[in-house]
Amino acid sequence: MVRSLLFLVVFSLALGQGQAWADRDDPDALIAQGLKAMRKGDYQTALDAFRRAHQARPATRSHAEIGLAEQALHRWIEAEADLAGALVEGEDEWLQEHRALLEKALADVRSHLGMLTVESGPRGAEVKIDGERRGTLPLQRPLCLLPGTARVEITAPGRRPWRTEAPIQPGETTGLAPIFEPLDPPPVLPAATVALPSNTDRPRPSLGEPTALKIVGWLALAVGSAVAGGGAFLLANSHAGSSQRLAGIECLALGSAVALSGGVIAVVTAWRSTASGHETTAGIAFAGRF
Repeated sequence: MVRSLLFLVVFSLALGQGQAWADRDDPDALIAQGLKAMRKGDYQTALDAFRRAHQARPATRSHAEIGLAEQALHRWIEAEADLAGALVEGEDEWLQEHRALLEKALADVRSHLGMLTVESGPRGAEVKIDGERRGTLPLQRPLCLLPGTARVEITAPGRRPWRTEAPIQPGETTGLAPIFEPLDPPPVLPAATVALPSNTDRPRPSLGEPTALKIVGWLALAVGSAVAGGGAFLLANSHAGSSQRLAGIECLALGSAVALSGGVIAVVTAWRSTASGHETTAGIAFAGRF
């Protein structure tokens, strides 16, 4: 008899423990626990229960209950995301019955937040708010932010990062229209240049030697002519067989030879100077064309 009573007690305790473990993993039981905690004002316990229920069996109701618990805890950004998500997940009987209540709760949550929109920018650009990644362009919906000043950074490949500080007011929408500038192009290296000699750097023919020879030639011609003239004068004014006549003949011969040599030198150097000038002019003109 005693053994039978002990068996019944142990069996009853086992059934109770099993029921407790079953309630712990049953979504409906977890939601019931969460609602009981909400009525007591224990919002954190309710939130934990709703999250466990949603994890065990994702459903629109558990998702919405999570948003309502976050609203009660003044977690405005999380509440907005969960309530908005629950309203667009799908139409079921529970959602139809409670849609008006959820929409009113969502409006209250959004009254505590500001909205931020980005109206332009390259597709795929990354949006960061206060250093936290919040999406890529184009944004699917406005970003909900707490009131204050938001540090916005938008980055795109091949563009300079765009940064600004946007004032966020509760219940208002702030629109941004960023203009992206391209990155600085790589520096262009200067092309290699080859210095070509100018016409002024070309060697010119030296005119020193022909000019000197020309002067010597003309002097020799002048001196030779003077000596020959003096010899002719002596020859004309002297008697035959006299020493004066002999000196006149020598002066005439020597002067004539010197004058003839000087004349040849002067004529040849003058011709060479003229020819060199023509060659130089032709060479310069040829180089100028190329």
